Amino acid sequence: MAASATLPVHAETPAEIRTFTQENLASCKTAGGAPKLLDGYMTATADLNGDGAPDYITDLAGLECANAWSYFCGSAGCPVTVWLSGPEGYEVGWGGSAQGWERRGAEIVVFLHGQLCDPPRTGALGCEVAMRFDETAKTPAGPAAPPGAPSANATGVWRLRQSGSSPVVAEAPGAGVLTALSALCLRDRPVMMAALSETAGARSIVFTFAFADRTIEVTGTAATATQKAYLLDPRTEGLAAALSSAGAVGLQIAGQDQGMLSLNGSTHALRAALSPCFTF
Repeated sequence: MAASATLPVHAETPAEIRTFTQENLASCKTAGGAPKLLDGYMTATADLNGDGAPDYITDLAGLECANAWSYFCGSAGCPVTVWLSGPEGYEVGWGGSAQGWERRGAEIVVFLHGQLCDPPRTGALGCEVAMRFDETAKTPAGPAAPPGAPSANATGVWRLRQSGSSPVVAEAPGAGVLTALSALCLRDRPVMMAALSETAGARSIVFTFAFADRTIEVTGTAATATQKAYLLDPRTEGLAAALSSAGAVGLQIAGQDQGMLSLNGSTHALRAALSPCFTF
């Protein structure tokens, strides 16, 4: 891995990565595990986005959670995050579950479980996705995206927003007819809101989240008379925890396939929005 070095997490580590690391260490402890950072957890890599500052990659394969060994990782791999420097600090350039990664020149290549490829396939038939984060990658001209590259929806990032004294809201870009999925604490109760671009035509509909290792179904109840917004209970079968640990998830609404819903940045956003009323 050229121009890269594995580093311990210390005071010089960007604040965003320190916070991310502490959150995951605490999550392991909450699950009854004993966390330990291993070699390879964080890698400082040569500038990826062309701003002259170093960028970083964290790989939770390097965060051992003894006694809760599968807390972070599963058949889809472990959460990998690309951290890019910017004018306001470091932000997530890409994040998701991967079975491994490497740097090839200016590209970061992740190896995905088959269910996380586009289109999804048998788990053993995984794919490689090569990504660039510099200006070259942003120009319209150039080679087409490699096979298995995430769709436009899959590159979205979960974000936090707050207005005045209102609750903190975690919000994600949608997929298919889902325009946005948000989560917040409403009167000390965790809720999710699914906003649709068209009416579903029913008071209640089933949302199916197809993760690499399991499928979770949750019934949404219409929150508006137009039946274009639905309330979901994030506590259903561990839905919130599953959404905050996977890289992407297949979504069906009322039995209709909507494609892949991005979970980039969901770990931090969901835990920040729901922690006042929900324990992961």
